[in-house]
Amino acid sequence: MSSSTLHAGERAIVPFWNRVPLFFLFPLHLSMLGRVALFSALTAIGVFAKTPAMIVIAILGLSVLAWIGFLRFGSRVLSETSLGHLAPRHYSQYPDDSLAYMPFKIFALFIVAGLLVAVLGVMFGGTVAIGANILVSLITPAAVIVLVVSRSLFAGLNPLASLSVMSAIGKPYLLLCVFLFSLSTAQGFLSAQLLGAVLKPLIARWEEIQVAMQAISSQADADEAGEMMNAFMADLQRLKPRFAATLFLISAVAMYFTLIAFNLLGYATYQYHAKLGLEVDEVPDATRRGVSQAELDPDAKRIAELIGAGKIEQALDIAYEAQRLDAENVPAQERYHKLLHLAGKDDRLVGQTNRLLPLLLRQGKKHNALEVLRRTMERQPLYLPEQAEQILAMAEIARGERQPKLAMMLLAGFEQKWARSFLLPEALFLSGRILCEDLRDDARADGYFARVCESHATHPRALEAQRFREVLARMASSPVAAG
Repeated sequence: MSSSTLHAGERAIVPFWNRVPLFFLFPLHLSMLGRVALFSALTAIGVFAKTPAMIVIAILGLSVLAWIGFLRFGSRVLSETSLGHLAPRHYSQYPDDSLAYMPFKIFALFIVAGLLVAVLGVMFGGTVAIGANILVSLITPAAVIVLVVSRSLFAGLNPLASLSVMSAIGKPYLLLCVFLFSLSTAQGFLSAQLLGAVLKPLIARWEEIQVAMQAISSQADADEAGEMMNAFMADLQRLKPRFAATLFLISAVAMYFTLIAFNLLGYATYQYHAKLGLEVDEVPDATRRGVSQAELDPDAKRIAELIGAGKIEQALDIAYEAQRLDAENVPAQERYHKLLHLAGKDDRLVGQTNRLLPLLLRQGKKHNALEVLRRTMERQPLYLPEQAEQILAMAEIARGERQPKLAMMLLAGFEQKWARSFLLPEALFLSGRILCEDLRDDARADGYFARVCESHATHPRALEAQRFREVLARMASSPVAAG
């Protein structure tokens, strides 16, 4: 759906500053708590290594692994929320492969920002470094939004893109930064208190041992230092369960506040989606104003009750009748499609898909169309839309939603089945771009571009394809590529 569709109703979206309590409740969903507990437990396992050095290495290594997994999920929270999916139950049931490397991009974003501040501090002194740190702190939330929405590190590092987000949100952006700063401060305070309660006695004992070892001047001093070390190791072993529990709590606190931050950033993106030029999924105005979906659609409540009672066939009958009476009612059509998928009615599912996809494409509901397609392909992996233009449109949507492999699956047999279609050059060109720009398979990409140039020389895409071929040829012959 185009962003303009919801522009008129944007004021109906509750401002983020009026939903602060809900942001704090968001990580308490069971699906969120489960992930927080899992990743927090992973960081605590390292405590049970044998030596102090191994403990430190294990904790650091496992913490990195835990945060990679957690940031990948947090990025999905931001991405889904920015689409208007405000509760975990509304999230897509399919994994988002485009977020696989997002944790590393987030790490890189913060590392580059830190290095920039450090370099400015070295070059121009502490005052400039403080000013740069303030500016970086202000621009970072916008940079994270750009990074996750675009999936591009280069876009996230582009200050103009971040300034565009800040300008679109306007004055409320400063309030957003205040909230995020408060979250960071609260997290740091709680973590320091928890860690200090356990580590402070151990650190004090360790410092005493170091002083004693430096003052060794006799065998008696050496024996005393050895006894102190043995006592320290005994205390360390005794405190390991407590230390592990503390690390678990520290990680859980950090992840709790991080989820709030991701949810807040995603919601702010959703609130200002029209000004940011982003597409979101349609949310009925009545739902925004507090009217339940069951009140908005009486059939929904009855169908939910029947599903809960295990009466799928009766639920299907009601859903079928609702969509039959209103062929343009997208929620009714999608509900029937979901029930057919749930009931395993594959033949009827394919037929419903063939009716529903054109409707969704006609109304510009791109994300919904992709969900319908993926739901169908889950039951029928070889399914393809009936028309060439639908296949091409769905491939473009899949690529736009960072699903290049799905896009290539759709286009795989296009050249054979639709050899006489006027859309064939477009399909070949799109295949080449996906292989070149998304999948980094330049050799195969060049083959597609070559067929556009050779078999469709008069088509407008032929000139663009030739330019791609020239760029690929230069890249292939460059010293870097050759090395």
